[in-house]
Amino acid sequence: MLRYGIVGATGFGSNHAAAVESIDGAEVVAGTARSEESIAEFTDEFDATGYTDHREMFETEELDAVSICTPSGTHAEMGVDAAEAGLHVLCEKPLDVYIDRVDRMIEAADRNDVRLGGIFQRRFTPERWTARRWVEEGRFGDLILADTSVKWHRPQSYYDDHWHGQRDLDGGVLIQQAIHFVDLLDWLTGGIERVSAETDTIAHEMECEDLAVVSLEFENGARGVIEATTAVQGGEDRVELNGTEGSYNSGVFVLEDEEVEPDLIEPPTGTGLEGQVRDFLEAIREDREPIVSGRDARKAVEVVLAAYASADLGRPVDVDEVRELQEHT
Repeated sequence: MLRYGIVGATGFGSNHAAAVESIDGAEVVAGTARSEESIAEFTDEFDATGYTDHREMFETEELDAVSICTPSGTHAEMGVDAAEAGLHVLCEKPLDVYIDRVDRMIEAADRNDVRLGGIFQRRFTPERWTARRWVEEGRFGDLILADTSVKWHRPQSYYDDHWHGQRDLDGGVLIQQAIHFVDLLDWLTGGIERVSAETDTIAHEMECEDLAVVSLEFENGARGVIEATTAVQGGEDRVELNGTEGSYNSGVFVLEDEEVEPDLIEPPTGTGLEGQVRDFLEAIREDREPIVSGRDARKAVEVVLAAYASADLGRPVDVDEVRELQEHT
């Protein structure tokens, strides 16, 4: 039986706990939160032990793995501590808000021979697995365009708490909301190579952006655009691929101007968050990398940070420039 802990057990942490509990051979035994009051509901629901200090939980409990679900700017610190304690780590997106911190967590996992996974559960749908297979098989022809639009709403109260919208703890719409779809574009196409971005804050009082438009160049020669905002009403998002012989738009497949219904490919461990958590637990048991490894999850952070650098510098930025640019700021 794998013994599991949740660092940041309220909010998304409770979703991780529910996913773990739904899987045979694993149990949630402990979790952390900032205060005794906030951890109480979690401990009651999951019959687990509560802590207000993650290091105390690591030292006291006989854990095998943990999920990191704290504010984004604390992810790497928590992840490094977990890896140094010999624990496998599944980290919420993004791995962190600075690339050097992300790299420290990856290095800690390597050094301690533990698995590191990054949450990008939106990969885990039959439609997207099928779209990726079609790209690999060339069924869309030469890929010309790959785009995403993330038009969501967040009220001002969302940004009035202690961490949302702050650069060092959270970031703006690109690194918090659109990063799911940045990951999808990168994964579906084989890689984003260069970005040119403009960002703005138009509807909220916050440190970071609530609007971003990013032009993309892909490793395969395709071009694309990210549109992202939390300043509109509603909750629309889409991912679109267009090639010389076919297209994909949020579940709709078209070949030679005719909509088709392909035989969908199921993700091997199931869909959504539960499917990704199941894959992570199986990766531990099978001593293999999870489907979304730490290095996989790093790429989306790198692309977003390249977009931020582009907006700041007023020029296109290659994704592989990010580490060097950060070292000089």
